Amino acid sequence: MALTTFQGNYTITHSILNPDAVCIEQGDVMQILLKDHPVTGVKMFDKFDLQTGNLPYEIAWKNATNVAYDAAHDQLVGTIFTPGPLDPEDKPTFIERAFCMSLAGDPSQRANTLNCYVSPSVTGASPDPDDGSWAGDVD
Repeated sequence: MALTTFQGNYTITHSILNPDAVCIEQGDVMQILLKDHPVTGVKMFDKFDLQTGNLPYEIAWKNATNVAYDAAHDQLVGTIFTPGPLDPEDKPTFIERAFCMSLAGDPSQRANTLNCYVSPSVTGASPDPDDGSWAGDVD
């Protein structure tokens, strides 16, 4: 499949019990936007636009880094920084986590459900061992 099959709006229908680990909640809407490459005109990833009532979650996905399309595995991969525990001076901390997104189903139904897996801390320095996943159905 191609990167263009990822473009769309996905209403989150399933999320783990600890939404801070994945920065998403049931009922949120994740929009995946693509743009044209300025030289080749080929579609490329532009941004995630999470529509939620939780600003830190929205910011986490808006600021996703190293986002790329992995054609060999037909998935989007990258990194997000999720809210972590407060430090000793009550300042916020963040946990770096890797993620991968794939579309489920046979080719005729492929764009119906988006699945996302979010890893535990990439650096291993976090006291938070949680990882998680979420799924969203196309709007």
